[in-house]
Amino acid sequence: DPKEIVRPKIPMSTCIESFAAFETVEDFYSSAIKGKTLAKKSTRLSTFPDYLMVHLKKFTIGDDWVPKKLDISVDVPDNLDLSSIRGRGLQSGEEELPQEAEAPQEVQLDESVVFQLVEMGFPMEACKKAVFNTNNSGLESAMNWVMEHMEDPDFNSPFVPPGSKPKSGSFVPSEEGVAMVMAMGFSRDQAVKALKNTDNNVERAVDWIFSHTDELDTPMETEAGGDTVPNTTYRDGEGKYKLVAFISHMGTSTMVGHYVCHIKKEGRWVIYNDEKVALSEHPPRDLAYLYLYQRL
Repeated sequence: DPKEIVRPKIPMSTCIESFAAFETVEDFYSSAIKGKTLAKKSTRLSTFPDYLMVHLKKFTIGDDWVPKKLDISVDVPDNLDLSSIRGRGLQSGEEELPQEAEAPQEVQLDESVVFQLVEMGFPMEACKKAVFNTNNSGLESAMNWVMEHMEDPDFNSPFVPPGSKPKSGSFVPSEEGVAMVMAMGFSRDQAVKALKNTDNNVERAVDWIFSHTDELDTPMETEAGGDTVPNTTYRDGEGKYKLVAFISHMGTSTMVGHYVCHIKKEGRWVIYNDEKVALSEHPPRDLAYLYLYQRL
């Protein structure tokens, strides 16, 4: 039927494999060799919570810089086993990178190239990284670096020269990031605190807020000083889960639409659409983007 919508179909297992796959990091500064090298990075889970929210990134930025929704069908299983991506710490033959004791060398950046990139609309901190990582080799190479690293989670984070650490107490929040977090219903103090704890990364800041709700209203000046890490104990268990709920976005783009929730109650799927609650005969679990799993 030419009127029938045809969607790409992929299993969630391939999404998890992609999430856990090794990623190549070029120009990684290694304190072991005191220089840049090629590194491999991977993500693992150190603990498995009682409830796990799985977020499928079904929103992206197109080649024309316009946000768009990915209309993809994902084969989502009732039971999910994530035991294979549990973090195991240092492996045989591995050792941690050494801490550098000497003072970092002064970094010289070609400011003319930095400002040319800024005038094109790119963030200042990202432009500094581009010029640094291309060894002041000119606008074209810096521009290529920007285009290759725009999706990096730390793209907008403050530029910190290798071997140095940000000065304690010198945090300056990104006003753009503050506005974006506040637009989600949080106060300015809460937005600043979240951005401070995530190096001005908006996406990580929102995640931080939802996982630190008990700390949101603590005055920043009364917090423990320095860069100390709180001694927090997290619940842990086997990495085997069952699907209990999912949230779907109904709409053709990121600019319009509506959200609904499905929850499994007494073995049946129930749809929650604002004040309307009803049994769901054909729950569209393959088209959702947030999935809630409960540990078996």
